[in-house]
Amino acid sequence: MSSAPSPEAAAPRQTRVVSVPESPAAAAALLEASLAEVSGPDVAAVSLTLDYGAALSAGQEVTVEAWVDRTTRTLVFAHGRLLLADGVLAASGSAVFRRLQTGA
Repeated sequence: MSSAPSPEAAAPRQTRVVSVPESPAAAAALLEASLAEVSGPDVAAVSLTLDYGAALSAGQEVTVEAWVDRTTRTLVFAHGRLLLADGVLAASGSAVFRRLQTGA
């Protein structure tokens, strides 16, 4: 599993409950979208790393947590996880996003 810092140690943080889509890449789709959203507007994915835990089923509700670990002028490093209703880890991941507009 990922050795990402706990979400309590970093901010900003986003948590929401969602329904798992019908897709063989459901965990990747949910995590990438949440990591991009918490990373801010105008970002493009550079890398995405996933570690899988418990199996997911289409229609199942999971809690998606995402937070930014650190940022630079041009990059955002984010982490996240999917938790089943009973708190069991379904997936964790990290991503690097490039800021498309770095400001003036």
